[in-house]
Amino acid sequence: MLLGGFAAVFLLARCGGGGGGDAPQSGGPAPSGSVSVLAWTPPTTYNDNVALDPERDLDYYEIYVRQDPNFTENDQPMVQVAAVAGTLSPDGRTVVQLLVTEFTLELIPSLPASSQLYVSMRAVGIDHQKSAFMAPLLWDRS
Repeated sequence: MLLGGFAAVFLLARCGGGGGGDAPQSGGPAPSGSVSVLAWTPPTTYNDNVALDPERDLDYYEIYVRQDPNFTENDQPMVQVAAVAGTLSPDGRTVVQLLVTEFTLELIPSLPASSQLYVSMRAVGIDHQKSAFMAPLLWDRS
């Protein structure tokens, strides 16, 4: 069974640098400029509407980048992102598994040299079946 589509699949945000948050540990300057984040809500059903538990049934997401919106089965993902990641609990004693729902696009290595790119993604289940591509989003890097 292929995975169902993403619900509320995108948010391509441009956020200014600076502001709150932790300071870099390196002691160097804080990043400046814009950061683009791809955010999503994972699917909750398979294509046949059978319930899917994203934390248990998803393995990873594939993120694709092209200079046009025509994603095909022949395209190779630019990066894979784990569907679930472990983080320490506030007391530092337990690893808590959290569903991953966003990714910073600038972390993708070897991006095509273009100020405008299209981004899409697919969910991949623990059974290695893939969802359809989400609707392409225009990423304006200028």
